[in-house]
Amino acid sequence: MTTLTPLNGHVILRPVEEQEQMSGNIIIPDLGKEKPEMGEVVSISQTYNYHRGEEIPSRLVVGQKVLIPKMGSQRIVVGSEEYFITKETEILAVIN
Repeated sequence: MTTLTPLNGHVILRPVEEQEQMSGNIIIPDLGKEKPEMGEVVSISQTYNYHRGEEIPSRLVVGQKVLIPKMGSQRIVVGSEEYFITKETEILAVIN
């Protein structure tokens, strides 16, 4: 079994599918809207600050749902699982 361990301030995310919006019994299509990707944090690394000589802990927690830009992350497949790898600084927002 292959495991992924992020390094140097990177975060590994599992893609989360957004659900279609409904108004009553009518499904509202999402045609042509460019939206950020949503993912669930699977693994986090600390960032090393070379100027201070210390590691900076991450503000993220495993299991949080976050938004990342469509073009800002690397999409990979390990086995049958799909993941995003991105820098923590590229994460747009945490979904509460």
